Amino acid sequence: MLGDTKNKFQRGMIYLFAALATLGVTPFCVIRYLRGEYVNALVDLAIVSVSLGNALYVWRHGKATQTTSYITALLYSAGAVVVAYLNGPIFVFWLFPPLLANFFLLNAKAALTVNALMIATVFPLTIIGPTAVESFAMVVSLLMCSSMAYVFARLTHQQQLMLEGVATQDPLTRLSNRRALDEEVRSSLEDFARNRTPVTLIMLDLDFFKMVNDKFGHNVGDSVLVELAALLTKRTRKTDRAFRFGGEEFMVLARNTRLADAAVVAEQLRAQIEAELKDPDGALTASFGCAELREGESVEDWFVRVDKAVYQAKQNGRNCVVAAD
Repeated sequence: MLGDTKNKFQRGMIYLFAALATLGVTPFCVIRYLRGEYVNALVDLAIVSVSLGNALYVWRHGKATQTTSYITALLYSAGAVVVAYLNGPIFVFWLFPPLLANFFLLNAKAALTVNALMIATVFPLTIIGPTAVESFAMVVSLLMCSSMAYVFARLTHQQQLMLEGVATQDPLTRLSNRRALDEEVRSSLEDFARNRTPVTLIMLDLDFFKMVNDKFGHNVGDSVLVELAALLTKRTRKTDRAFRFGGEEFMVLARNTRLADAAVVAEQLRAQIEAELKDPDGALTASFGCAELREGESVEDWFVRVDKAVYQAKQNGRNCVVAAD
């Protein structure tokens, strides 16, 4: 969800830069052409053309890629440097927009690297300024602008990570939540469609968990869920990922795993839960269902099949594994 929001923001920035280039640079392109400054006009025309082409590509594909973001950032950065060299030290101020924009388009380290190269490239130009004080002022202002933008970008990134954690993590068990599962499932469907990478859902439901809450209280019930989450985190394979689906239901997404292999994993988890998970009355058990993604199957149908498998496990006496046919 937040990944989609970030991509929308990047698309918006690319569209904005294309609009600004068209409205802000096109007049200079015309003026310089009429004055006979053909090299300057060609540079301005290249900036406008590439920015519009980049925006059109993003619009047609519906998302901003790392490549399009880098093209936009490098385009404006290189264009600002070329304009400064073609027109003299006073045009160093054209570097300020890309210095800021790079932190919106690239990650903080990449933006800092590009900005450092920009400043280093125009440094010889600042030396020939009218006075030493003015040259020093230009360099310092560029460094200050880039440094403050870097700090802002780092703080924004940290806040984004915190929000992602809040949005995709179950507050009780610290496992990933349903929203994170939906994103992982979407990615798995894309891998399956592109590379036929098998993927299987393993669903487990604690047996008679309502009795735990009713008899010992929700504090004990919550402790059981936390212990189960820790067990899943410890016992699942590195290629698997565990989620709290809701209540006492948990999911394990087993990527690159066929149904038969997932059933083996589920059986191992079932035995470990029976051996390690306890309430004040003794051992607890769980019922498992497994369903491998089928060709052309929707997410909803896939979830229905794994849910039916768990239901069948309950009907079979609980504390067992059922693989969806």
